[in-house]
Amino acid sequence: MTRAAVTRAPVTRATLIVNAAKSDAKAAAAVHETVAEAFAEAGWPKPEMVMTTAADSGTGLARAAVASGAELVVACGGDGTVNAVAEALADTGVPLGVLPLGTGNLLAANLEIPHRLEEAVAVLVHGTDRRIDLGGAGERVFVGMAGLGLDAAMIADASEPLKARVGWLAYVPSIVRHLGDRGERITLRLDGRRVRHSRVKALIVGNVGRLHAGIDLLPDARPDNGSLDVVVLEPQGGLASWAGVALRLLLRRDGPPISRYRARTVEARTRRPVAIELDGDPYRTATALSVRVRPGALLVRTPVPPSAAQAGGEVHP
Repeated sequence: MTRAAVTRAPVTRATLIVNAAKSDAKAAAAVHETVAEAFAEAGWPKPEMVMTTAADSGTGLARAAVASGAELVVACGGDGTVNAVAEALADTGVPLGVLPLGTGNLLAANLEIPHRLEEAVAVLVHGTDRRIDLGGAGERVFVGMAGLGLDAAMIADASEPLKARVGWLAYVPSIVRHLGDRGERITLRLDGRRVRHSRVKALIVGNVGRLHAGIDLLPDARPDNGSLDVVVLEPQGGLASWAGVALRLLLRRDGPPISRYRARTVEARTRRPVAIELDGDPYRTATALSVRVRPGALLVRTPVPPSAAQAGGEVHP
């Protein structure tokens, strides 16, 4: 990224929202100081920092920041923290900044926000604001993915201490435990069109498509195309069948175990209650997942595209 090619109006008020479950007071203070130093170099005032609590995972804190005049609100954590802050910033015009500090950081990875702290902080100062879609699930939102079946069971069953030690690899034992779970009969409504599947092991609705380790689960998904992508996985056996599905996904070769759709509204109904997740956090157990796209609902501070940097174009808030 060529910083000299980009100009931006100064941010006079910014708030960092730090996930207290991922950063203790000392670590949070270090993050705060790193951001403050970068802001000072840009001539911006020191940002405010607040920590999440058991009662407020970030949504209320972000709403308070917007109400107090924040021009940039930064989620410092994983997908859950990003989700909570995005819910408050939707349709406000206040940009979301992301410092990827948690177990999963799917939005950051898909928008090419760097994982290294110093590089991610540089994006806050020198980046551009990109308008992206959100998924809506009742009163909740998701910025990355929602799903039921294997992914939701995996998330609900993952060890928190292991996640703290090894990050997203902590999901592997949970995945293995649930590979043999029975499939579900699901009726899908996609913009009103009805489709049935009989042995669904996992159903994922994505605003973005790339998982950890570079796996493109939804290779055609784009966060700003005004639609949501859906993949239905129906392996017919155990581990060997799942291995075949994984290979097809890696090689981008769809087949009978893999079905794909695209729609603005998606409703999935099951015969029995199943676990549902939003952005990597348990959502609820229910017989229906009903979501809709919210086009362009969120501004996100992202790296400047190479073409814009090379052209010396200006970035406007």
